[in-house]
Amino acid sequence: MPDWKEVQTYPTDKIPLNDNQRGVIDANRHALVVLIDPDSGIIDRLHDNKCFNSQHKDYMKCGERKCDKVHRLLDIMRRRSVDNFNNLADALDEDGQPLLAQILKQGGGKRI
Repeated sequence: MPDWKEVQTYPTDKIPLNDNQRGVIDANRHALVVLIDPDSGIIDRLHDNKCFNSQHKDYMKCGERKCDKVHRLLDIMRRRSVDNFNNLADALDEDGQPLLAQILKQGGGKRI
């Protein structure tokens, strides 16, 4: 397993997520869905940081329930780059969810 810091230091933000990073999202999906508040502005901040386009943003925000919005957010983030993944962790930290941010950044498919 590569060192997490090495993955983050590639010269481009287009490096796709590796299996461990996707595994972190998958292993913790239930907790992430319960704990992330999609109406806190996290979707807008990620969009402003160019983590996804306006169509993705509209798709996430059109969910009727909060859990639908978070499921959509996680589905999209699973297909994004390492840089976008790190932006998600940073946004969670800004939202007062440092435990979730730490879990995402530690890697390894660990459950909360």
